[in-house]
Amino acid sequence: MLGRIATALEPGGILILSEKIRFDDPAVDAQHREMYHAFKRANGYSELEVAQKRAALENVLVPDTLAEHEKRLCRAGFGKISVWFQCFNFVSLVAVRADRDR
Repeated sequence: MLGRIATALEPGGILILSEKIRFDDPAVDAQHREMYHAFKRANGYSELEVAQKRAALENVLVPDTLAEHEKRLCRAGFGKISVWFQCFNFVSLVAVRADRDR
């Protein structure tokens, strides 16, 4: 799908991709997950709601690392890739379609 998006864009066109990520270091990954769950609780989610959401997504949403997302975007035809926004274990990337004429 990313390849089709890249092909449909003019050279220099951009894709903004927002994804949940995991970190290579298990301790850092766990820290970011806990900060995100604390953020949810601070914004009115109950412990039960946080636990139910976590259980519903476990083994369904399997996040990749930032590096894996960047490699996938490069293979699809995007050149410059940069983090536009990050909060806890969620990231938004700006991917610029490569100039294929070069």
